[in-house]
Amino acid sequence: DSESINTWKNGVERALKQYIPDGTRDETGKQCPMCKSHSLVYQEGCLVCTDCGYSKCG
Repeated sequence: DSESINTWKNGVERALKQYIPDGTRDETGKQCPMCKSHSLVYQEGCLVCTDCGYSKCG
């Protein structure tokens, strides 16, 4: 059910925030799937491209 998925997702986001500070760069060498830059950073537990704004959570 969608409520339990949202609760689980929120829990994962909280855990990631504790261990991965905002602004931490992704050091795996991944490219942004939208603009192909290497400007991915973590923000609030999500991977965000600082060039185009792409965001992936979870």
